[in-house]
Amino acid sequence: MRIKRDIRRWYWHTKVMIESSPEFFIADMTHRSQNMRGVEMTSYQQQSPDGKGMMDSLKFENPNILSVDFAIFDDHDFKHPKTGLDDEHCEGCLYPTFEDPASWVAFIEIKDCKPCHISEYKKKTKRQIFNVVKAFRQRGILRDERAYGIISFPRKHVAFNDTLFGDMFVARRYKHFTGISYYATNQAVIIDDLRIRPVV
Repeated sequence: MRIKRDIRRWYWHTKVMIESSPEFFIADMTHRSQNMRGVEMTSYQQQSPDGKGMMDSLKFENPNILSVDFAIFDDHDFKHPKTGLDDEHCEGCLYPTFEDPASWVAFIEIKDCKPCHISEYKKKTKRQIFNVVKAFRQRGILRDERAYGIISFPRKHVAFNDTLFGDMFVARRYKHFTGISYYATNQAVIIDDLRIRPVV
């Protein structure tokens, strides 16, 4: 509840959705809809807006039917501290709705690109999440909550951790220096209000 209030205080255009389905899907429709649609969360897997089958999505399993908020960030809400121009940021963040304070916040970045292009986004995806986490910490939105950074390339249907991090030691170093547990995955399980478990 505090997190939602603080997000709305600082990021006026951010849209917050609530979901409590046993599973739900987050998809970035921007590219395939030619910018007519954006990031969407639904309790079912949607059709792709280009008419070519089902939309590749980041899937969350929610077996305990926990209510979660998903804050979808507006492209103009995050500004670079030096230039004042729009800053790179991730798609949004997910956290338990009714826990105050929340015990975890998952920052989500989705790249709806062909698998052969994953390596091009190695640095950018992590930086987009880091920028938001840093801003949240500076503004007191993120305090003691565990920060997850979930990077999804939904068109790739096999593990791609090695593509982004090289090995598990690199991922651990990122956590040590940023305080963010980064995971490259297209599926995660919400265990309870204390933790989530990325499927890698």
